[in-house]
Amino acid sequence: MLRPIAVVVVLIAPSVALGATAWLPPTTIAPADRGGQGPAVAGNDDGRAIAAWATAAGVMVTLRTPGGPWYSPVRVPGSGRGATGVVVAMTTHGLAAVGWIEAGRVRLSIRPARRRFLPAIALSPRGQVASSPRLAFGSGCAPIIAWAGEVSDGGSTIRATCANDAGRFGPTRDVSSPDERASTPGVAAGIAGAVVVWRQDDANTYRVRASLRAADETFSPPETISAEGSGALMDPAVTITPTGEAIAVWTLTRGAEVVAQASVHPTRGPWSRVSDISRPAPQLRGAQVGADQRGNVIATWLRSGVVQASLRPTGEEWGIPRDLSNANSTAGTPRMAISGSGATIVTWAAASDPSSYVVQAALRSPDGDFAAPVTISHPHRPAIAPQAAIGDDGIAPVAWQWTDPIIDPAIARSGVMTATGLAGSTTSGPAVVVDLLARPARVRPGQRITITFGLSKPAHVRITAARAGTSRVAGALSVSGADGANRITLEGGLGGASLGRGRWIIGATPRGGVTRVLMLIVT
Repeated sequence: MLRPIAVVVVLIAPSVALGATAWLPPTTIAPADRGGQGPAVAGNDDGRAIAAWATAAGVMVTLRTPGGPWYSPVRVPGSGRGATGVVVAMTTHGLAAVGWIEAGRVRLSIRPARRRFLPAIALSPRGQVASSPRLAFGSGCAPIIAWAGEVSDGGSTIRATCANDAGRFGPTRDVSSPDERASTPGVAAGIAGAVVVWRQDDANTYRVRASLRAADETFSPPETISAEGSGALMDPAVTITPTGEAIAVWTLTRGAEVVAQASVHPTRGPWSRVSDISRPAPQLRGAQVGADQRGNVIATWLRSGVVQASLRPTGEEWGIPRDLSNANSTAGTPRMAISGSGATIVTWAAASDPSSYVVQAALRSPDGDFAAPVTISHPHRPAIAPQAAIGDDGIAPVAWQWTDPIIDPAIARSGVMTATGLAGSTTSGPAVVVDLLARPARVRPGQRITITFGLSKPAHVRITAARAGTSRVAGALSVSGADGANRITLEGGLGGASLGRGRWIIGATPRGGVTRVLMLIVT
């Protein structure tokens, strides 16, 4: 016989609750492992996300449901030792892909929506060392992947291939000219096609080059989009708006100073004249760019140890850059994600002391401004290589690599941690439930169950239990949830319902808000 129901509600203070944004405490999603490398993260507007990273055993991957927790990581089939340069991408419908370099070759695995990852395939030829893979989904490209591949004379060229809707890849194309020394590609795709940009270095002559892939599957001849006769160019990146406008950014060393620059390719016509979008500085690197569904564009970069961002509203000029990180701390290269609604996150590693780093982030709600930066990682566990995604609901999962604080990061065991942020638009409306999780997810009748969830702000939350496959609520209870993380402990039942053997759907609904659910299996 089941024991009587016992419910204990514990409200856990959030790691950060600041104005219009909130952050839940960091958690580990991958334990320490030797040979690990920082995660790659991607998501879609619905709030799904994917994270992948390299370990000594191969490429590990985990998925996140909208508003829910990360699943347990699994190894990508066909991946092995020595994987580097992991990249990920995801579509609105949940189609996902993971790419990486292994034994000098580009490899890729596709996950059809709501299915398992398929065995990895090699896309680059044997004997030609590949590097710097880049990945994106778009119309007619499911996905497109580009990389730098060596050529016989010791140089390198940019190559790309595109999969059809069935996941079959077409022939690999040399996107850059054979006589170019091409490197560090950037790729973007949308409903109008795809674009690849890269850096060309010919006897100390530097240029940013680009090629457009039209709907008829042909790449245009490469063209120079940077100013002729300019200095050293680095970090080319590109995005495509829903109307098909392409925006490329990069950094230019001009004499003793560096500046971020941009060029725009409209839906009709040539690339625009190059414009400076930052103020010159002795040090500037890591330009990134993204666009929302309305065509608003945001670029970010690192200027003399300070992360900056500039907004280009649809049809307008670039705005004045603003500082995102604190000037009294030294930040690392930023990474940015932007949703279709315009919700944005920029994250970076910052030096907390001369020998350690923490992860910081700044959130922006649609049509709003960036909130003050927040430290989201553990202050005493060195954290590097953060990557992020964000959905239209303003929920922003961030993942990063953590290492042993005593051992040199180059040889220390390392793992992956994550934290979840909620942008201002989320906290101004009804409360939002995130990271709903039951531990354990498979229990015996009467066994203690711990349910945890995060809230964007304090709210009354109704917790329900219903057998899978039915809509009838068997039991329910209401709790007062705190801003941040919350925990409920159940023993044997919920709100008058005995959780007998079978599959149960546990729901959490804040007053006036959206229901989040998880499955609990009682055996």
